[in-house]
Amino acid sequence: MASNAITRDSSTLANKYEVLLLEKGGQRLTEERTSLVFQILDDLLPNLGVYTKVLKSARDEIFDSVYSDKYTSTSDDGESFVQRIPYFKLVQDIYYQRNERADEIQQRLDIVKRSLFEKHKQFEDAQDRISDLESNITKLNENIENLETNLEAKQDRIESLEKTLKDDRQSSEKTQHNLKCDITELKADLKEARSEVAFLTKYKKGYDDLESAFTEPIGGESAQKKPIVATKRAHLINNTSSAKMIESQILVVQNAVIEEYDKFLESHKQELINQPVYEDPHDPKYIRSEGDIERADQELWAVEERFKTSCNDIDTELELIRQHYTMLEEQLQIIEEQNPTIQMKKKTLKETVDNLDEAAKDKDRDNIRGLLKSVSRPETQDSVLSAGLNEKSQTDNEEDPFITHERVFSKYASMMYSSSNKGKNWHEFPDAKYCASCGEKTMICPHKLGTKERVIRIPHGSSHIKITRPKVKINKELVRELIRRESTTESEIDLPTSATSKSSKTKKLKSISSMLGKVGASNRAIMFDQMSTASTPSIDAHLVHSLGRLWDDYKDRTTLQRVIPKPLRMDRVLSLIEQFYSFMIWQDETGQDDDEGLFSPLDNLYYFMSQRYHKPDISYLAMSDLFTTIIEISATSKIIHTFGHILVGNLDGAVFRYLLLMCDFINLVQWRDVGDFRVFASIIYPTLGDDDIETLHMGYTSYSENKISKRRVIEFIIYLVLKYREPRFQELESKLVQQSTVEAGHFSFAEFTEALEQVLPVHNDTLCRRLFWEAEAHLRWDNMENVVTISRLAQITGFLGLMQISHIIKQTVAVKVADAREQDPDRQGLPSQVPPGDDSIMTYTAVRGLAINVHRY
Repeated sequence: MASNAITRDSSTLANKYEVLLLEKGGQRLTEERTSLVFQILDDLLPNLGVYTKVLKSARDEIFDSVYSDKYTSTSDDGESFVQRIPYFKLVQDIYYQRNERADEIQQRLDIVKRSLFEKHKQFEDAQDRISDLESNITKLNENIENLETNLEAKQDRIESLEKTLKDDRQSSEKTQHNLKCDITELKADLKEARSEVAFLTKYKKGYDDLESAFTEPIGGESAQKKPIVATKRAHLINNTSSAKMIESQILVVQNAVIEEYDKFLESHKQELINQPVYEDPHDPKYIRSEGDIERADQELWAVEERFKTSCNDIDTELELIRQHYTMLEEQLQIIEEQNPTIQMKKKTLKETVDNLDEAAKDKDRDNIRGLLKSVSRPETQDSVLSAGLNEKSQTDNEEDPFITHERVFSKYASMMYSSSNKGKNWHEFPDAKYCASCGEKTMICPHKLGTKERVIRIPHGSSHIKITRPKVKINKELVRELIRRESTTESEIDLPTSATSKSSKTKKLKSISSMLGKVGASNRAIMFDQMSTASTPSIDAHLVHSLGRLWDDYKDRTTLQRVIPKPLRMDRVLSLIEQFYSFMIWQDETGQDDDEGLFSPLDNLYYFMSQRYHKPDISYLAMSDLFTTIIEISATSKIIHTFGHILVGNLDGAVFRYLLLMCDFINLVQWRDVGDFRVFASIIYPTLGDDDIETLHMGYTSYSENKISKRRVIEFIIYLVLKYREPRFQELESKLVQQSTVEAGHFSFAEFTEALEQVLPVHNDTLCRRLFWEAEAHLRWDNMENVVTISRLAQITGFLGLMQISHIIKQTVAVKVADAREQDPDRQGLPSQVPPGDDSIMTYTAVRGLAINVHRY
């Protein structure tokens, strides 16, 4: 019973404690709950028996672990007492304080962030303002530099003008002194001449009286001498020759303008070549280089605009003078048809006789002889100037008492001007008219003074009168023309206008002009055509087209003729070729597959020249000068000779790119003796055997006369190309021949692409496509479409293959050649075999660098 009572009491006590724990906060940890737990533990300890002491120790340990050494006062049920604070309460207080601190810090941080954001915004605005100010400073600095440059140029110009003025003053003073001396001498001569005239006058009078006594009939009056009347034909001939001379002078000025523009382009090109090429846009040197190129381009633009304006003005003047010349020739032709001269009649009659057959000539031989005799010796011998005597002038009824070339009488003429404002402005007298014999307007001249005296009306309000004398003008061209017409025979010919140039073709024409008199008129045109299209003979049979083909294409493109040629120097031609291939290389690297610019090298050259000169007529004239120079100096320059054969279609355009790439390798080597070529050949032709290398080396030694230089090496390779013996081209052509094609000896693009995968698996597809269609466009000249010959494709493949290994060759060629020279004991003591002189060559790297700098903007 007692045990049951104890059990029941224990159960009741446990329930009590559980209720108390639930009342004190459930599962939540609080001070009251912790105090209650220790109170329950204290109440239970006496009832644990033998475990009381152990559990009491454990209870104390737990109590020390839970409660800290800090105390706090609290109240419960109206009783106040002091107790220790649990650790978790301290931790909660710390967390609470930390959270409050964190909230305070967060608020302050938000305030700081807002302030920082505002400051950052202000900072960005300040940076923008600074950037704008820096930009303005840069522009102002540039303006200052430009103004300083302009100021320096103006100062230089002022100094130059002052120097010129000083020189002109000195020259004028010297000229004035000389003229005064001449005047003094002439006065003395005049005085002496007058005394001599006065002395001889009495003898002349006696001679004239004696002549009149013999010539005049007895009792008759002296027949009045009538001068020969100048004719409209003579005036037209004179004006025509003057118009032609003015046209020639304008063309000379045009050549000078073109030459000045070309010189500037050459200096601009040299400036671009001197600019190094930087690949990194962030490099400061790149930025400086960009600025220099931009300034050069702005200067180029200004010069181009000035050149266009000058060309437009010259074209206008040429058009006007040519219209005037055409009108004069039409009028002269009308006069020739209405009143033919003796020579024209004789020529017409001879042409009529030549058109008769032999039977008709035999039948009417006597009549023909009589006609020729009557034409050759007419009853009244007409002068060349006799046509038009019966025509009345539409502008002036007065007869001109002197023939046209008697202009020496103009020294007795004068022109009068009047001024109503004390000599500030002058006006011609109303009665002044043009005198063809004097060549200008005159008021008084021997050709117009038909009476002994003439009364001149002074304009109303005139304050001053100015009298000027015209210059004596003798038309030498007309005199030569008259002499030539009088002495013209059936054997003479008219050389073309271009024959006035000093070209080799002109000299050739002049050298055989003496034998053309024996050639019939029907064969002369054929002979001249053969001579005009003749050019340098081809080196080998595979060069099927002559350089004269350039002129055939030129005549198909335009009717312009170079009346006054402008010969080019060799360095100018090489510079033009360099600039043209920089344009081509840029197209190779930046062009797309669907470009419309896949034309032949000759078409691309015409397009390049049109972009260079901006005027179609000027471009054609420049092309004429270039072709003339290429044909003339091709025998002295292998590079120019090869370029000419590329233009006419004997070689593909890839050949020149191939040679430029070869020049890159040649330029890297430090040449010393002929043995260097053997090592160089083994590097650039890795597939050749030892025997082939030895043969190639012997060929070079013979060609270069045991000398070596960069120029001699590239000229030997060009020699191999022109001789059709270039090893790489021959090897690739033999490989291409083995490929199957629909048309023997020709490949379509699909066939070439398939064959190239076998011959050259790794290549540039885009460049391959461009080169194929460029070659196809050139072969259309030979009536081929959509196919290219194997020889051209071998040249294209050779360039593509060399392009793939070019970086390897550039890295090793110089080192290998130098190492081989050092390792060969037989070559150690040899002297240098490099001849002195300029040894610069055109390289692919330099041309590509020029292309990058030219097209950077």
